[in-house]
Amino acid sequence: MAYGLPKNTEVTRANADLLSIKLEKIDSGSVDTFLYQLEFANKLESCLAGRVQTFLLLDKKKISSSSMDYKVGSEQPSVLLHMPASGYDTAITIQYCCSEGVSPSCKQSLSISSVIGITSQ
Repeated sequence: MAYGLPKNTEVTRANADLLSIKLEKIDSGSVDTFLYQLEFANKLESCLAGRVQTFLLLDKKKISSSSMDYKVGSEQPSVLLHMPASGYDTAITIQYCCSEGVSPSCKQSLSISSVIGITSQ
């Protein structure tokens, strides 16, 4: 059953803890690569996490062809993200209450429009 567009909440530095989002930059071992660990709750309200979509952004505006779509299958979900250290950013959507199938629809989502923006001080 299709739900249409999900109810979306934008994740910011101010609300990340409240939404149980932990996004941390970790050492990649290379100055040419940024590496991040994203941890998030397996439930939002009463909805189970279903999908995580990542979008590698070129010049922080254009989606490149290096985007990923993951199905969540853990009680403590996390995703390891990497990107070139120069000229790129990553956007993320975590979707909850998703239907099954090849192209599932979801009722709720959390969106991070800029990994660099959330993690920079």
